Amino acid sequence: MTSMNDSEDAEYVIGLDIGDGESALAWLSVGDRELPEIFSRRHSGERSIITTLARKRSATGQSSGWLIGEEAVVTSGAIQLSVNFKHVPRRDEFGTPDAVLFAQALLEEFRQAHPDILQNCCIYLGHPSGWPDDAVATYRRHFAALDLPLRLMPESHSALLYLKDRQMYGESSLDRVLVIDIGSSTTDFTYVEDLTPENLPVGASLGCRAIDRKLADKVRTELEHDLTLAEALQADGGTDFLLLTCRWAKEAQFSGVPHRILSRPEAHNNRFAPIVKRAWQWLQAVEIPAIVAESGGWLDEFHALLVSVRDQLGDRPPQLVVLTGGGSRMPCVRRACQAVFQDSVIHNDSEPSFAVARGLAINGRHRTNTRRFRQEMRELPSSPEFRNVVRREADHALSRVKQSLLERASTSGIESVLHTLAHSQGAAGSDPDPAVDAGVRELVDAVNAALGPKLLEICRRYAVPDDQFQLTLTLPDVFSSRIAALVARRVTAIGWTEGAWEFTQNAARATPHLYRPGRLRSPTVGRSRSATIRSVQFGR
Repeated sequence: MTSMNDSEDAEYVIGLDIGDGESALAWLSVGDRELPEIFSRRHSGERSIITTLARKRSATGQSSGWLIGEEAVVTSGAIQLSVNFKHVPRRDEFGTPDAVLFAQALLEEFRQAHPDILQNCCIYLGHPSGWPDDAVATYRRHFAALDLPLRLMPESHSALLYLKDRQMYGESSLDRVLVIDIGSSTTDFTYVEDLTPENLPVGASLGCRAIDRKLADKVRTELEHDLTLAEALQADGGTDFLLLTCRWAKEAQFSGVPHRILSRPEAHNNRFAPIVKRAWQWLQAVEIPAIVAESGGWLDEFHALLVSVRDQLGDRPPQLVVLTGGGSRMPCVRRACQAVFQDSVIHNDSEPSFAVARGLAINGRHRTNTRRFRQEMRELPSSPEFRNVVRREADHALSRVKQSLLERASTSGIESVLHTLAHSQGAAGSDPDPAVDAGVRELVDAVNAALGPKLLEICRRYAVPDDQFQLTLTLPDVFSSRIAALVARRVTAIGWTEGAWEFTQNAARATPHLYRPGRLRSPTVGRSRSATIRSVQFGR
């Protein structure tokens, strides 16, 4: 994943999915555990937004801003209609790409509806998993024009995070998962084994846009003598509107629900009326699923792509295949996946158009909370509260060890005690002195009791399972025959899956007759001091 201008203190996360056919924006609060909310446009009510862009013309005939979504299609006088503009970025491209202009317009609408959120957020933007690294870098550079805290993340990986967050399948099914995100411009594959994602570099050239273009070619061929239609296609935006019409006709036949713009002739721009009247009527009479499934057509290409992925995986077949993206709504897609991955469970998301946007927002929430969780855990050992607890409990434990050793010396003799202590400080694996061992156990219990609630409070705040923590403290060589030397050694708090802390306390020296409970005097350095935490390390 690549990043730009990351905001460490963001309170909100936005997931921005700019698709070639449809786009969506999801957002949530970093502290919210609910499903991300999908932005609904105020004028059109669109949640799954048509990825279209057009110029708005003022009363004087000059262009005055951008229109997106349905408004780009229905606004009278709109010019420069553009669709299907999501493509692999090139380094030699000049100017601002349409995808960036679309994002700017959409985010401006969101800002007007939710100004506080956009001012205090980090944006996660999706990109096709099959794009090469240099294309992703160019895409990132283009979006730097937004001048907002923003990160890029593969789209199919994001869809998996959304489904996992919803717990759509059991944990046992997560061992080997294949996510297939079928969009308009690409078909992305992410293979997940033992919760480690791998974006497969295939499918970047196959999307459902190919179906729309084939339908548009058939319309031109079958209606080539219709002069009214030909005139509409030559008008500004006519070719792009035909592609939209073909896409909506395809979706209507697969879903059984006609697109609302085409079902309301008064809603669309008048110059496109011949396209609606002639092309739409012709498309309604055509069996589009049969065109998709004909020999050498889109379905054959998709099937060949599935076989290629299956061969790449070899002896690692997926236990679960997750289908997302608008193209996953075609029943033939599910049948093809079941035919190739016969032993896999095939899962269709109920709202595939929003899976990527929601997954991007969920990923942002997870990363932000993980970063803050780690920060709080790192800061805890250096806090006065933590240091005071360790000092106090170490003093108490040392007092108990001393008393136990004195009582044993009164019955067994000082030489016996010193001999036992010296032996316990010998080679690795030596048995600890019983008094020292008991003192260590008491210190562990006391520190755990004092600091455990604080650790659990942090865990609960970030939804980390609180049974993942235990506190362990060890104290080796304590006294020698001539010097009562305390070496407060490593304290290891084994926590979550990230690793361990290490705390090293200063050593203090003193002769036995100078030792007093709770403090060690050191004639060598000429001053007294309590044992203190000297270093803290956190790592994997």
